[in-house]
Amino acid sequence: MKCPACKNSLREKGAGGMTVDICYGGCGGIWFDQRELQRVDARSAANLHTVWRDPNKEVKLTEPRVCPRCPEQVLERRWFSEQKLVEIDQCPTCGGLWLDEGEFSRIHQEVKGAKVAPPGWVAAMAQAAAQVRV
Repeated sequence: MKCPACKNSLREKGAGGMTVDICYGGCGGIWFDQRELQRVDARSAANLHTVWRDPNKEVKLTEPRVCPRCPEQVLERRWFSEQKLVEIDQCPTCGGLWLDEGEFSRIHQEVKGAKVAPPGWVAAMAQAAAQVRV
């Protein structure tokens, strides 16, 4: 699969009991298939805060991005939650989510800042992800 932001090849990375696709050595983004973000627990989150990024890789945040699973589908830009702190890219066809470098950590902080304790933060992320599909 190709990275929607920098066109680098995505690599699979184990995160807790699941596998996500990361842009390792590229822009540092993370692809979550539908409902994968909802399954993130504290153990898997620890593996996703830092993805090695090439500092020379230029990423234009305003350019349209194509879904790595649905090659003809452009991702839609949406707010992660009603707080409007983090914008994410979502595929309207497969429901996958693209998070640019640092967005996963900001989402984690947003949910954590809501004073939701694990495993409750998983439920909060699931609820927020469900609202994104509206």
